[in-house]
Amino acid sequence: MSYKPIGGRRQRSAAWQWALIGFIPGLFCGLGVMIAVMLEGSLPAYFLPTSEPEVVTTVVHVVMTATEDASLPTATPLAQFIVVTATPDPASAGGERPAQQTEAGSAGDVVSVPVQATPIPTDVPAIVTPPTQAPSSDIPELLKVIRSLTVTIPSGVFVMGTTPGEVTEAVRQCVTRDTGACKASYAQDSFPAHQVTVDAFLMESTEVTFEQYVAFLNIRGPDAHVNRCAGFPCIQTQNESRNAPIIFDGATYTIGAGLAQHPVYGVTWYGAREYCEAVGRRLPTEAEWERAARADDGRIYPWGNTWDNALAKTRLPRDAPPGSLQVGSLPLGASVYGVYDMAGNVAEWISDYYSERHYEQQARAGNAINPTGPINGQQKVLRGGSWNGLPFFSRTVHRQFARPDEFLRWIGFRCVEDPPNEDVIGSADLNPANLGVDVPPAPPENTAIPNAQPTLPPPPEVNQADDSSAENSSG
Repeated sequence: MSYKPIGGRRQRSAAWQWALIGFIPGLFCGLGVMIAVMLEGSLPAYFLPTSEPEVVTTVVHVVMTATEDASLPTATPLAQFIVVTATPDPASAGGERPAQQTEAGSAGDVVSVPVQATPIPTDVPAIVTPPTQAPSSDIPELLKVIRSLTVTIPSGVFVMGTTPGEVTEAVRQCVTRDTGACKASYAQDSFPAHQVTVDAFLMESTEVTFEQYVAFLNIRGPDAHVNRCAGFPCIQTQNESRNAPIIFDGATYTIGAGLAQHPVYGVTWYGAREYCEAVGRRLPTEAEWERAARADDGRIYPWGNTWDNALAKTRLPRDAPPGSLQVGSLPLGASVYGVYDMAGNVAEWISDYYSERHYEQQARAGNAINPTGPINGQQKVLRGGSWNGLPFFSRTVHRQFARPDEFLRWIGFRCVEDPPNEDVIGSADLNPANLGVDVPPAPPENTAIPNAQPTLPPPPEVNQADDSSAENSSG
């Protein structure tokens, strides 16, 4: 059977009719598939309009808390070893903030961030409160009774350090008058003169005596001298050194009557600090010590600006027996505030670490308020000179140093205390001691400045029973 075109007028090809018949159902099928795909949600992204990705920012507020590393020894300066722990702050900008979940964790998670703390530069001015002292309620009654009387050192601004002219004159007097071998370089660590502010404090009028220190050791108990001063030795007894005057029989410490009222010597810096804390006091800062010795008028010696052999126990006169005197034996040599033996007798431990460049750094920083010295070091400052040195080393501006664990027969100490109320009074003006003669400039920073120690021969050895016995300093 043959197909005949519609209309029948003339005979044509039927291909287009078959194409039309196939296209129409195909179109409906395609539309159906696309509708199904769209409903399923998997239509390719390029067929649909796209939007910018949403950026979500989560702000986490943290509180930084600095804690001391418990694994470090207590003698290590705290500023060198700080661990900072960051914990999210529960509130921000004064209000509660709801916890927000993130892929990394919840807002309540604790994040530990180890941070290596940078030591505080010594040339940055800082307002520092002097070290704290033990509460009065913790002091044994015996130590309260026997501890030294104190005098008030008023607050104020004074000039710390020395001038080229003063050093030139001091060297001249040392060489010509005292037949010594002093050098201007011995005073380089005391330059330049600079302004310092110190709050009021109380200072013991006399140096700590053997009688007082032996009482402290007996309260601490047997073998306290060996390592009970922050883990370090406090002092030597005759069991450790034949030159040590303290006797320890295994149970009790004693001192001969001849030395009972002499300043304790051979005590380490640790032993000095421990005693001061035990009696509710502390070691003075270098600024406090110089303030007490110089007063407001910048005096070169505690009593004034002119040296007098009769006012301090030093190596002069040369025919005087070596060794210390009983504390307070030379009342006319006291400072204007009534502090005895700030020149000679025994050099005194200071709380500050020693640095030969500290005054330069402090002066660059401007007016220092209650400075406490460098934050670390290997030596501690000594002030006041001793029976074993010339007047040059007993000037109120002169600095010396020693290792804190040394036992030296010319080193002792005294303590200070913070008053309950501090009134800032007075101010200090620079006492112009400049004679117009320059000293050599400071050496390069990589050149160590030698410790200013006596250059005379050592005194003769004396009998151990002599209450003026002492030995020459080794350094």
